[in-house]
Parts: sequence; structure tokens; C-alpha cells
Amino acid sequence: MEEIIRLKPGALAFLAVFSIALLFYLYYFTSKQKVILNRIMRPAFPSLSDGVLEFLSEKLGGIIFTGIIPAILFLGVLRIPASRAGLQMGLTFEFRYLIIILVLVTCLLSYVFSRKSGIQAMSADLKIKNWYPRHLFLYSAVWIIYIFGYELLFRGILWSLFFEAFGFWPALLINLLLYSAVHISKGKFMALGALPTGIILCLLSYLTGSFLPAFFIHSTIAVMTGLFSVYHNPEIRVHLKTQHV
Repeated sequence: MEEIIRLKPGALAFLAVFSIALLFYLYYFTSKQKVILNRIMRPAFPSLSDGVLEFLSEKLGGIIFTGIIPAILFLGVLRIPASRAGLQMGLTFEFRYLIIILVLVTCLLSYVFSRKSGIQAMSADLKIKNWYPRHLFLYSAVWIIYIFGYELLFRGILWSLFFEAFGFWPALLINLLLYSAVHISKGKFMALGALPTGIILCLLSYLTGSFLPAFFIHSTIAVMTGLFSVYHNPEIRVHLKTQHV
């Protein structure tokens, strides 16, 4: 399928940078002003606790601004083929053993780092004291959906467009700078920590031609670090039995 708007690779890359700057600004602005929380989530779900509503509102904003809108713009309006945006299996299966090893290493590191109180404070962002099975499922599912769109943007659309326009090293540098920049609001530790993680995720996309391995790794980091943080946090109790109403 041909693109509706024919743009050269460099122009597409520039549009991608402008788009990500604007979309993340809107994401952070709406989150800070609690637009989604107060105008959508509270009226729609008045019975949910504040911790659950704040978590859902923040992640819903991320899903919209870093997932849905970029997908509509680049895959829908500009008609960039899905394969060109890394939305394919590519060589993922050929690198399955490497991906499995990285997932296991990620789980181990998540377990170790989640013992730190600072990591617990940042990761367990579903701010409730008593967790039941529905909370564990909700937390994991929402993070996975959020990371899917996030990685489609960074290691799918952005990586592919920059690589096509400028080659490997400039694409890697630009991707890392953008990826680190969007973590600045979460603190210096997160911004710096995004660099080595970003290198691994970009290399996986380069080797496989797909953003899916990066999605597998990143979603594992997010979900397991959060769940292990809940497990290690002495102020939180996990109840494996369903709460009776």
C-alpha cells in the first residue's frame, strides 16, 4: 500500500521528532493537570479507589499519546507499511534463545533491584496497601498494553525511520537521547538507566527487524519490577484470595 503523503526519509524522521516532543508534552501536561483523572476516570468509575484511578489515568494518557495517536499518524495517515515500522515478527524466532535469556536476566535483576526502597516507591505506582488478584492482573495488563504502544513508537516507528534516514549509529544516538529525555521527569536515575536499556532494545530491533523483542523485554522490566516491589514492600500486603464484597 502506498503512502498517502509522500515524504522523504529525512522529512519523516524530522516529523517523528516533532511528533514525539509534542505528544509527550501533551502526555505530561494532561497527567500533571489530572485531566483524564478528573474529567473521565472519576465520573466514570466513582467506586474505585484514588490509587487505582490515578494509575489508570496516567497509563491511559500514555496509551493515547504514545501509542494510539502515533499509530494513527504514521500507520494510518501516512500509510507507512507495518513491516517498515517494525510491526512484524521479522527474525524474532531466530533469536528466541537470546530473547529468553534476556527475559530471565531481566526477571532476576528486577527481583534484586526491587528490594531497594527507592525502586519500590517508583515502581509500585498502583498506590494501594492491600493487593488482591484483580489488582495484580489489572496492574500487569495495563502495563503491557502501555508498553506495547510505547515500544511500537520507540523501537518500531522511530527506530525504523531514523535508521532508514541516517543509518545505524545516528539512529541509535537519536533514539537513546529521546528515550532518556522522556524519563527525565522520573528522576536522574531513571534517565541514566534508560541508556543501557535503550541500547539493548535498539540492538534487538536492529537484529530482528521487529519491535516485538523490545516489547517483550521492556514489558517484563515494568511488570516484574512493579510486582516484586509490591512483594518486597513491608507496607503492602498481598492477598491471594479474592476479596469478599
